[in-house]
Amino acid sequence: MWLPVVRGKYLKINTRLYQILGDVALLALALLIAFGLRFGFILPVEYIDFLLVFGLPILLLKLVFLYSFGLYRRLWRYASIGTLQALLRALSLSSLAIVFLLYFIQTLALPRSVFAIDWLLSIILLGGVRFFSRSLVELRLYATMPANTRQILVAGAGDAGEMMVREMLKNRSLGYMPVGFLDSDPVKQGMYIHGIRVLGTLDDLGKVAKNRRVDEVVIAMPSAPKEVKKKIALQCENIGIKCKTLPGVYQILGGQVTLNLIRDVEVEDILGREPIEINLSEISTYLTGERILVTGAGGSIGSELCRQISQLHPSHLIAVDQAENSLYEIEQELEGKITIPFIPVVLDIKETDKLAQVFEQYQPAVVFHAAAYKHVPMMERNPEAALLNNFVGTWIVAEASLKYGVKKFVLISTDKAVNPHNMMGASKALAEMTMQALSGDDSTKFITVRFGNVLASRGSVVPLFKDQIAKGGPVTVTHPEMKRYFMTISEAVQLVIQAGALGKGAEVFVLDMGEQIRIIDLAENMIRISGFEPGKDIPVKYIGVRPGEKLEEELFAPHETKLSTSHPKIFMATQNVTDRILLKEKLSEIRIALEQGKTGQYLEKLYQMIPSYSSVQKTFSA
Repeated sequence: MWLPVVRGKYLKINTRLYQILGDVALLALALLIAFGLRFGFILPVEYIDFLLVFGLPILLLKLVFLYSFGLYRRLWRYASIGTLQALLRALSLSSLAIVFLLYFIQTLALPRSVFAIDWLLSIILLGGVRFFSRSLVELRLYATMPANTRQILVAGAGDAGEMMVREMLKNRSLGYMPVGFLDSDPVKQGMYIHGIRVLGTLDDLGKVAKNRRVDEVVIAMPSAPKEVKKKIALQCENIGIKCKTLPGVYQILGGQVTLNLIRDVEVEDILGREPIEINLSEISTYLTGERILVTGAGGSIGSELCRQISQLHPSHLIAVDQAENSLYEIEQELEGKITIPFIPVVLDIKETDKLAQVFEQYQPAVVFHAAAYKHVPMMERNPEAALLNNFVGTWIVAEASLKYGVKKFVLISTDKAVNPHNMMGASKALAEMTMQALSGDDSTKFITVRFGNVLASRGSVVPLFKDQIAKGGPVTVTHPEMKRYFMTISEAVQLVIQAGALGKGAEVFVLDMGEQIRIIDLAENMIRISGFEPGKDIPVKYIGVRPGEKLEEELFAPHETKLSTSHPKIFMATQNVTDRILLKEKLSEIRIALEQGKTGQYLEKLYQMIPSYSSVQKTFSA
C-alpha cells in the first residue's frame, strides 16, 4: 500500500518543481524586459554587472515570498481570484523587500521605474500563465461535452447564479452548458461572469431563448418574490421550454449552491408568497436539549415537524402515530441523517392508558399535536370519527401533558375551525375550545396555531390535480369562485415552531396565509407548468360544491380581534373566555354523550356551542 503514496508524493513534488522552474524563467524574463524597456534594450556595463551579481538573489527572494503565500499549493488549472490576490500580495511585498535591501547593500543608483516595470510584468506573466492553463483545461472540457448537453439560460446573475454557473462549468460531464444570464439590474447588462455574458433582462427571456437555442431556464434567485418566479415560469411555458429552479434561501445551507439542488418548477414556486424567516435563537431556547413529542408524526405536517425539529438539537424526538407504514417511512428517512434518539411509537391517541405510559416513560417537555382527521367530505360521512379523534383525542393528549408536566402543548388547527360549516371544522373548533378550557395557572402552556390548506399534503387538491393531469384530465374543480388559503408544508411548520416559541399560554396564533387563491387559477397554472393548455389539452370540469364546503374560508371569527405579534407572519386572535370552568363543563357534556354513543344528545349540545355549524346542518337537512 506504500507505492501509491510514494507515487502520489512524487507527482506532487514533480508538479511543484515544474511550477517553480516556470516561475523562475518568467521572473527572469520580467526583470530583463524591465531593464530593457528602461534603457532602450542597450544596457550600460554597470547594469549588466548588477544583474550578474544580484539577479539570482532577487529571483530567489521572490520565490520565497511566492512559496510563503501558498502559490505552489495551488494547481494552475484551478486558478481563481484567490490565486490572483495571493500573487499580488507576494509580488508586491517581495518588490518592496528588494528595493529596501538594495538601498542598504549596493552603491549603484538604480532607476525606480525599473522595479515598477518589473513588478507589473511579473504579475502579468505569472498571472497570465496560470489563467491560460485554466483556459486550456476549460477548452478541453468544452471539446468533451456529452452528446446530450443541455443549453442553460440562468435567470439571475447574483451570488446563486454565479455559484450555479461555476458548478456547471466545473462538472461538464453532467451535461449543463450555460449560454448566458438574464438579470434586471441595469448595471449587470453586458457583463461577464466566468466568461458567461449577461444577455438581457428577465423581460428578454423569449428573445434570448430563441436566439441562443436554449433548452432549459434555471431560476437562480432563491430570495426573489414568487411573482417574479411565476412570471418566468409562465414565459417558459408559453415558448415551450423547460423551467427549473433553486429552492428558497432557507433550504440552501451554508450558502452552497450545487447542481443537485436544481429541480423542476412546482406550483409552490408560483403562489406569490414571500420566503419565511424564523428566529432560530428564539426557537432554540425551548427546543434545544429537550424531549419533544409529535403526534400524527407520519402525516404531512407531523413528518415535516420531525424533519425540522430534529435539526434544532432536541435531546430526544418521540414520534407517535397509529399508521405503522407512515411512521416507518419517516423513521427510514431520518435514519443516518440525525444524531439524536428517534423513538417511533405506534399508538392511537385515544388509547388513554397506553398514551399515559408513553408520557411517563419519555417525559416530553414539548408536545406538537398534529394528529387529526382532515378530509371534509369523508368526515361528513363519519362525524363520530371526526369528533372522537379531533376533539376527544386532543383532550386525552392534553390531559396527559398536564399530568406529566409538559411545558408547552402546541395544537395544529385549521381555518375550517372558524365559523365551521362541516364536521371536520366543528371538531377542530371544539379542540381549540379545549385548549382554552384547560389553560390556567398550571405549568403546561396550551397554544393553538391556525392556518389554511397545505400544498402537497396527503389528500390535498394539488396531488389530486397532478394525478388528473397525468391521466389527461379532466381536472375537477367544485366551483369557479371556490377560494382557499394555501401555504407550503415547510413554511407552515417553520411558523408553527416559531409560534410555539412566542406562546405564553392560551393564545390562538394565526399564520399569515397571504391572499386566498381561486382553485380554478391553481388548476390552470398547474396544467400550464405541466406543459399543457387548460381547456385545450387538459379539460377542466366543474363538479359542484360538496356538503359542508364554503366558497371562501376565514382565518378570524367575527368575535375575534386580529393582533400583531413580534413576528410579521404570525398574528394572534383574541379569545374572550370569561369562565373556563363553565366552558370545560359544556365540552365535557359533549364528550360524555359522544363516548356513550348518544348521537342526538351530543349533536344538540354541539349545535348550541357552534351556531354556524347548526344553521348549515338545518339548511342542508331542509
